[in-house]
Formats: sequence, C-alpha cells, structure tokens
Amino acid sequence: MQQKRYHIIVDVENCPPEKVNDTTFVKNFLEKLPEKIGMSILYGPVVMEGIPKNPGLSGFLIIDYSHISIHTFASTNEFLIDIFSCKPYDQDTVVNFFLSLVPMDRKNLNIKTVAWG
Repeated sequence: MQQKRYHIIVDVENCPPEKVNDTTFVKNFLEKLPEKIGMSILYGPVVMEGIPKNPGLSGFLIIDYSHISIHTFASTNEFLIDIFSCKPYDQDTVVNFFLSLVPMDRKNLNIKTVAWG
C-alpha cells in the first residue's frame, strides 16, 4: 500500500524586510513549527544567506516525517515555506503560526496544498 503524503507550499508576498533578512527569525520559526504540527526535529535547522546576486535566506530542517524548508527573497520581500510529510498535519496551524509572528493581511499569502495517496 502506498504511503499517503501531505504537502503545503505557502508563498508570502510583501513581508516586512526586517523579517526577510533576519537569520534568527527564520531559525526560530523552523525550530518552533514542528512541535506545533505534532512532529519532532531530527536534524537542523540550518539557515544560510544567499548570494549577493540573489539576496535572502534559505533554511531547512529534517523532521520525523520528512522536511520543512523556507526561502526568503530580499529583493521582493517574499517568504516561501514548504512542508512535506507522510504524516497528516493541520495546515491552518502553519499559516496561523506564521501570521502570529508576522502580522499581515492573509491576502498576501498564496497557499498551495498537495495531498495524494
């Protein structure tokens, strides 16, 4: 029997520039999110700065059921959050947790959900 898979991608536009460029913020978001969705960290988080030609941050961690990654783009003030898991999780919790840390209008979020199996 094929394993079910759950995948959410949250593209966030018009983020405050101070959050987009804040390594500590990205690291803390990655560290706190797994517990909120009922999972544990196996490795990470790792957060790196981008290259000058494409400024921003990239971070990831491995969770007990797959991964969470985040990319920020300083030139456009965007966050891209990606969570892939073989265990179901409340996707609204992800969005609400982000919005609790970065108060902004929900219309700035483009949420793509992929679930199959």
